[in-house]
Amino acid sequence: MLLGHTSPVYGVAMSQDGAVLASGSFDGTMQLWSASSGASLHTLRSDRPYERVGIAGLTGVTDAQRAALLTLGAVEHA
Repeated sequence: MLLGHTSPVYGVAMSQDGAVLASGSFDGTMQLWSASSGASLHTLRSDRPYERVGIAGLTGVTDAQRAALLTLGAVEHA
């Protein structure tokens, strides 16, 4: 059993040589697995809507809104 996704998997594919299995999930990730050992090789993530958006100087938002932006991938450092 391969553990790693946090939402249901919607597709799987195997490499032509049978060495790597890829799985795509509704959690927004694609995982690459070793077909022989089941070990996770790599996790690919799509960008979130606010990924890497700098909000260090952002004004006019509440603490809750700032926290929500950070959760969505924004960054607060300059």
